[in-house]
Amino acid sequence: MKNTLTVLQVIPRMRAGGAELGCLQIATALVKNGHRALVASAGGPMVDQIVAAGGEHIPMPLATKNPLVLFKNARQLAGIIRRENVSIIHARSRAPAWSALYAARRTSTPFVTTYHSEYSEKTRLKNLYNSVMARSDTVIAVSDYMAHLIRTRYHTPEERIAVIHRAFDGTVFDPALLTPERLATVRKLLDADGSKPVLILAGRITPRKAQHHLVSALGILKERGAPDVVCVLAGEVEKPAFKAELEAQAQKLGVAHQLRFPGHVRDIAAAYGISDIALNISEQEGLPRVAIESQAMGVPIIVSDTGPGREVALTEPDVSPNKASGLRVPYADPTAVADAIETMLKWPAEKRKAYGERGAANVRSRFTLDQLTSKTLAVYQRLINAK
Repeated sequence: MKNTLTVLQVIPRMRAGGAELGCLQIATALVKNGHRALVASAGGPMVDQIVAAGGEHIPMPLATKNPLVLFKNARQLAGIIRRENVSIIHARSRAPAWSALYAARRTSTPFVTTYHSEYSEKTRLKNLYNSVMARSDTVIAVSDYMAHLIRTRYHTPEERIAVIHRAFDGTVFDPALLTPERLATVRKLLDADGSKPVLILAGRITPRKAQHHLVSALGILKERGAPDVVCVLAGEVEKPAFKAELEAQAQKLGVAHQLRFPGHVRDIAAAYGISDIALNISEQEGLPRVAIESQAMGVPIIVSDTGPGREVALTEPDVSPNKASGLRVPYADPTAVADAIETMLKWPAEKRKAYGERGAANVRSRFTLDQLTSKTLAVYQRLINAK
């Protein structure tokens, strides 16, 4: 890039998640390219990684939806923009985006948003609240599906939409880097000694990730007399009450002993390395990064029949069986999930390996970190040039 930029990213918290990882990836890329990366958030475990990458963290109460605090945040962001000579402000969530929009307009600063997820829009008020993500000078859609949604809901002109897919870090998610020690450590963590197949559904423990449908599928498999599996539900517990519901559901179905709740797994690449099947059966996703990362590790996948699910994995009928990387199931259909799990576990190991290899080749050609960072920095530069 021709000139040095100062980019301010705003996000509610820096905890484990897709939006947060994207924030970290862009902050890292900015610093590596000689720019300055500022991140404003209410804090979280990933702040240390921002600082370690050379970025600067600014603590602010950006996780709130309180209108008075949003206005105060807007004024504070405007002050930061002026004081730090910010070139671009980039919002990654709705509440801080309203504050950022005000600050950007007050300071005539180019404004970028990333539309990460398919927000629910049951009322006009919710549509208005969500619409801030499409009011930026450029809205980044994390998938082709999300770009279509933005056009349909908000009638956003094509020239203001940039499709930049989420990405995985090839220096982390590489099967060749797995060592016996890493695999042994994660087996111990997950209580998975290799005697039973391992299923993994990575993502925050929250209803929209559909862990309850997987638990129901395990109950169906038990009724069919299928052998036990190790089912890893890896992710931060966003809703403790929902986790309690999952545990009660599993206890009632007689499958509680199959579940593992390890929380956020630091070496998730190794967890994928011991897994036989990965699942991403959510209803609302922008582009499921966990589906990309698991496939990068060569794990065959089961995805829900949503736009993002179809986009991230090669599944029938979009491709022939000999080109597929996984199986597709209808959303909210535990019987279909059970059928898919049973089908995959009956395959010879060589067939699952072939599916995994095709998935790895697909994501390594389409969802690279270099593509994500270079395209995002190009968006920044284009907006600066247009001023």
